Amino acid sequence: MRKRNVLAALMAGAMAIGSLAGCGGGGNTTTTAAGTENSTTAAGESSAAADSASGDQVTIKVSLWDYSNTEYYKTMISAFEAKYPNIKVEPVEASAAEYDDLIQVKLASKEDFDVVFTKGTPALSALVAKGHVMALDDFIAQDNLDLTSYSGLAEQLQLGGQTYAIPFRKDNNLIFYNKDLFDAAGVAYPEDGMTFDEYRELAKQMTSGEGNSKVYGAHVHTWASNANMFPRRTEEYDPFAADKDVLLPYYQTILAMQNEDKSIMDYGSLKASSTHYSGVFYNQQVAMLQMGTWFINNLLENVDFNWGVCSLPSVSGEGNDKAVGGVTPVSIGAYAKHPEEAWKFIEYVTGEEGALVLAETGIVPGYNSDKINEIFDALASKKEGIPENLSKYIDIDTYVVEMPMNEKGREVDKIITEEHDLIMTNSMSAEDGLKEMAERVNEVLGQ
Repeated sequence: MRKRNVLAALMAGAMAIGSLAGCGGGGNTTTTAAGTENSTTAAGESSAAADSASGDQVTIKVSLWDYSNTEYYKTMISAFEAKYPNIKVEPVEASAAEYDDLIQVKLASKEDFDVVFTKGTPALSALVAKGHVMALDDFIAQDNLDLTSYSGLAEQLQLGGQTYAIPFRKDNNLIFYNKDLFDAAGVAYPEDGMTFDEYRELAKQMTSGEGNSKVYGAHVHTWASNANMFPRRTEEYDPFAADKDVLLPYYQTILAMQNEDKSIMDYGSLKASSTHYSGVFYNQQVAMLQMGTWFINNLLENVDFNWGVCSLPSVSGEGNDKAVGGVTPVSIGAYAKHPEEAWKFIEYVTGEEGALVLAETGIVPGYNSDKINEIFDALASKKEGIPENLSKYIDIDTYVVEMPMNEKGREVDKIITEEHDLIMTNSMSAEDGLKEMAERVNEVLGQ
């Protein structure tokens, strides 16, 4: 497997949050950024180790979201329990919308979750800063875990030089497009390496009709990342940098598409109606959609038209040489009763066995290998309308995580979202909104 590039923009000095002592197979104390200590009693560790060694059944509590309606969780847990019959998994679920806040509250009260899934780096950063998850470095060293199989993402889940999670899933933001709509309009498909101006013109070409029968050339969902991921992919944009002006040309173009061209739906209307991005694409109301690779799974199950993908456009027209998106980290809770068994679970679900389960459903795993690539490329032979070259957009040397790890990540993410709302609803100019965004972020970071 070829060597992966690690994102240099993590800026170790900016992220360092103090000395963090690891808690692995034999360690029983973690010193956190706040200077507190999380201890597991020696008796508790001995008891857990004895249970595991003797073959007595151990139950691990796994915190995650939407377990009831996510089949691959159940498939993976069943396979894990079959491999490790003395370890039973007890899923503890919450809704996706409430999860980030709920896990912070539960771990603040020292809930004894053995395994903790988080929805992204801002949530994980907050847990690390408060000492709610263990450093995994001792476990990684104990089992010689090869972190090069995670496209540089494992290193991006570090703070203070220690690793606090292993990537379970990763995503690359792409342009998904409806081939049938392009064919009907006689317009060439979008391609890798488009400039942002070319993307705007293509959206104008593909916009037609009026009222309920209108087809929009593109769709920009309401997340702030639907604006800032374009320059984030090219590593021009850092959410924690003092200056936000690199976002200006992207906001100006997106606002022109909304206010002048009418080639994308109005942001305020989308927010007010809670319109979901999937519905407008399924119903063929939009020709192009910027979304993460998790959408492949949705399309496999819900559409019968031909679709394709290409890399995100940029001001300079950079091609498909970098990926940008979110990562789903999985960690060991600081108050876990069974950390050794929790690590076995993490190794399984984030390793090749778990990755193969995810890939078969169209979900991109954090782990990468030739076998994973083969699964995605084989999807085209299983159902009509699926592009044949999906691995080209999954097996990429450089994965840039949407939000780098930073102890103030959740606060900064909230500010960016609030200012994005003001810009996109025309409540504030892009120039003023970005200036205010920078001032507020710098204040939080103490810059």
